[in-house]
Amino acid sequence: MTRRPSPASRSSSTARAARGARPRADGRVDASCPQCGTVYRLAPEALDDKMECVECHRVFFPKTTVGKRAKAPDHTKTYVLMGAGALAVIVLFAVMANVGGGTEPDATPRAEAPRREVHTRGSHPRTAQIVQWAQAMGSDNRLVIKTHNDLRAVATKLGAPAGDELALFTAIQSAEATRYLREMVADSAALDSDEAMTAGSGKAIVYVTPKPGTDDYKRNTRGELLVSFTMAGDQVKVTDWEVKLAPVRNPAKPDPSKTSFTPNKDIAKPEFVEITDSGGTRKVQESKPAPVPHWERATPAQQAMADKIVADILASAAPEAPGGLFNRATLQVRTDDDRKAVVPRVLNAMHDCYADVTANNMKLNLLNRAMVGFTGFAVNYQVEDSGNPTKDKAERESCVRQWFAFWWRYSGDLGKWFDTRENLEEPLEENPPKRAM
Repeated sequence: MTRRPSPASRSSSTARAARGARPRADGRVDASCPQCGTVYRLAPEALDDKMECVECHRVFFPKTTVGKRAKAPDHTKTYVLMGAGALAVIVLFAVMANVGGGTEPDATPRAEAPRREVHTRGSHPRTAQIVQWAQAMGSDNRLVIKTHNDLRAVATKLGAPAGDELALFTAIQSAEATRYLREMVADSAALDSDEAMTAGSGKAIVYVTPKPGTDDYKRNTRGELLVSFTMAGDQVKVTDWEVKLAPVRNPAKPDPSKTSFTPNKDIAKPEFVEITDSGGTRKVQESKPAPVPHWERATPAQQAMADKIVADILASAAPEAPGGLFNRATLQVRTDDDRKAVVPRVLNAMHDCYADVTANNMKLNLLNRAMVGFTGFAVNYQVEDSGNPTKDKAERESCVRQWFAFWWRYSGDLGKWFDTRENLEEPLEENPPKRAM
């Protein structure tokens, strides 16, 4: 059992502590905290009592620190522990970096893999080509028409002769099938399925809207065309299209495609007939051939010129005919009135040859060539024999009937088909300026 100090011993120890302290005028002595060094002025009789430092809360006997200078705290152990911890962390990272081969890390920065562009049905490159196709069909951009179309398939669709680009371009700018592409603006499209983005063929929807500044269609209407295409590498080739949603016309504006016309009274009303030839299977209009008199407004000079031209065309079919006779004959036709005078006589000659299209094949071929030059229209007349006389006879007879059907409808409106511009590279004027009086 610990003995408590007697009053006598307490007095002697206090006295010793007091002797070691610096004397003060007020009789008190200085004792400092052994941990933080805070100095306290105490009465000698309080040196034997425990006290708590108000700064660091260290409990101590003041008598043990009287006359002593407090030592600074020793943080050596703390610093050693902290340094050892930091070193351990560094070693750990070094070990982790070299796991799996023990080689030094490659300081060369790695190139990031290129990001793969993500397309939607509306932003796909094929969609952009479909829009280019639609705009080219409407603006007669022949370069794009040739690159973005399957020309044989489109010629079949429009009833143009296979391989005849001029006839195809003419059909594109006049056919009912291209009407909305010509009369409206095609500025957007979308593939109709995700498969159409990668497959070898597919379909897309082309959206057409009214042209700015026109009132032929309702302002907020929209048309939709369903376009079929195949791929030739990365190039879209359109093969077909159809109207999915027809735009709404302005009720106050008459439809120009439904304007009345006066049919030719000398030719029977055409009928739609489905035919199959080198251009494929399609529907055409045919009229029964009949004798056609001179144009009723032709002058005697025009009548004589027309008969002479037709006679020269027929004569140029003979093997012994002088060279250039056909060209000299057809080049005499220069004005619209010349055309209206000579075309009926060409048709009349076709009627005469119709009784035996096989024997008159060369004559009909030259008459057909003349009609193409005089009208701008074309049919798929094949002069070469296919080896099947029955098939050749039927196709040639159909071509003659198609010419009669054409003249039944357009004899009074030839300007719709024939382009009289001297420079065909110049655009057509939709609203030509009025001449000053």
